[in-house]
Amino acid sequence: MRKTHWAMILLAGAVLFASQSYADSLTNFLQQGTWNGYLRDYYFTRNFTATGAPNNLKANSFGGMFNYLTPTFGNGFSVGGTFWSAQDLFGLNNETGNYSHLEPTLAGTQPIYTLGQAFVQWKGDNMLVRGGNQLMNTPWMGASDSRMVPATYQGVLADFTLTQGLDLIVAREFRWKSRTSSAFSATNLYNANGFANIYGGAANANVGTQTSDGTSTAGLTYKAGGLSAQAWYYKFYGLTGAAYADGSYVFNTGSGVSPVIGAQYLHESNSANNLLASSVNNSTYGVMAGINFSGDSLVASYNKISTSTGDFKNGGIVSPYSAGYATDPLYTTSMTAGLVEKGVGSAWKLAGTFFFVGKQLRLITSYARYNTEPNFANTNETDVDLTWFFSGSLKGFSVRNRLGIVHGLNGTFGAPNFGTFYFNRVMLEYDF
Repeated sequence: MRKTHWAMILLAGAVLFASQSYADSLTNFLQQGTWNGYLRDYYFTRNFTATGAPNNLKANSFGGMFNYLTPTFGNGFSVGGTFWSAQDLFGLNNETGNYSHLEPTLAGTQPIYTLGQAFVQWKGDNMLVRGGNQLMNTPWMGASDSRMVPATYQGVLADFTLTQGLDLIVAREFRWKSRTSSAFSATNLYNANGFANIYGGAANANVGTQTSDGTSTAGLTYKAGGLSAQAWYYKFYGLTGAAYADGSYVFNTGSGVSPVIGAQYLHESNSANNLLASSVNNSTYGVMAGINFSGDSLVASYNKISTSTGDFKNGGIVSPYSAGYATDPLYTTSMTAGLVEKGVGSAWKLAGTFFFVGKQLRLITSYARYNTEPNFANTNETDVDLTWFFSGSLKGFSVRNRLGIVHGLNGTFGAPNFGTFYFNRVMLEYDF
């Protein structure tokens, strides 16, 4: 055999050996990463008692999440990704041959398959920088994870630890993915293109299908002892600027009973030529007080939005990533809605969290009253939230039932004519 043939064979063998070695090294590297996930099955029903109210609605959705983060490389770099899915299970939602009965905030007919997180990050001793698709858990731009799939954001986030307990967080978001969609877009909950009220949004006719440039935000968070505090500024491009602060303090008495107090404040100012075609001037404050005892808690809270006649919703809150979702940080927000959705006025709420059976059974219950006339009908909401956390061989599995009962939706002062509104959510989840 000629020398050139031997050289080619040796070269091919070297390439094959190097490729196999590289594949083995890559496999070993990826096996050192961390992963977790869950499976979910949710069944939601909405029932209305008023004559002429919309049809009662229901839907079932099955899906899950798989999250993976590589080990670090290159002095602190890593790559992460999270895949979510949600879909009808065995055609359960098509029991009548049509979908007129469908509860639209679950993936009942249109499945969701999305790489909601896909990012590169660098982490040092006192700094984290992440770019790409990601969760952003800030007060007014968060995951809103009360459906099958959370909201995620496309942008850059940096977290600087300035000193023990004190962090500076800055973020620039360009596009987002709602909890009922698979794709990212330069929209928010005020857009009419697919995020109307029935999907849990708050579509605004003036915004329509106009896109925006996203959001910039910066915040300081502090936690030491019994004190927790944060202060944020948001620039919601094309909508408004918002300054927000809240803080709470837990008094450690050493007796097993610890009082807690807190306060919050939001101010939003006008943004020139905003998409809402309406000036913005909002001032909202809140206070809370309660007690923690043996892992349980009981809290009373109050919020008020000042009237500013002629401005957006007469002084209402502009919240592009929570309006209609009822996932904002106000103390008095309930399961189905809060002052962001209802508008100017005041609200008070009494809420308790209690554990039983060695903390396997959790009860969260609340009663809230909303005094919002004449901008919106006065309403009240009672919420009962029960969760059983399994142990032993079924550890990681939980069964949760959330029930919200709303009175006062009688068709007056801009409220829909629902009569008494019952919203029930059966939520099965297995975490692994």
